[in-house]
Amino acid sequence: MKNRLSDLNNHLFAQLERLSDEGLTAEQVDQEVERAKAIVGVSDQIVGAAALQFKAAELIARHGRGVSDMIPESMAGRQIEHRRTEGPKSDEERERGEADARRIARETEEEKQEWARQEAPQ
Repeated sequence: MKNRLSDLNNHLFAQLERLSDEGLTAEQVDQEVERAKAIVGVSDQIVGAAALQFKAAELIARHGRGVSDMIPESMAGRQIEHRRTEGPKSDEERERGEADARRIARETEEEKQEWARQEAPQ
């Protein structure tokens, strides 16, 4: 099994093709609709997680490695290299970066809690 966003894209288009198959019976259409709903639900979670990782990478790129300690390791992608192109940051810029990192970490935690609530049996 591959785990890239391009693979997700392929799965989504394959499901779209199955849904547009004119040879399906009403029962098969219902089954494909249910399958599509499940795929969309999982896809939304994957895309949301990727968006959070991108935000974390963007934050590190913008404000330096110092903010990475405030971001969960799974979001910060420890392999990200920061290349500083401007001079030293002012206290205000550092504080803004730290505040952004705390906000991202808080949003990440809130998203995890929301995902857990959605996945909990009802």
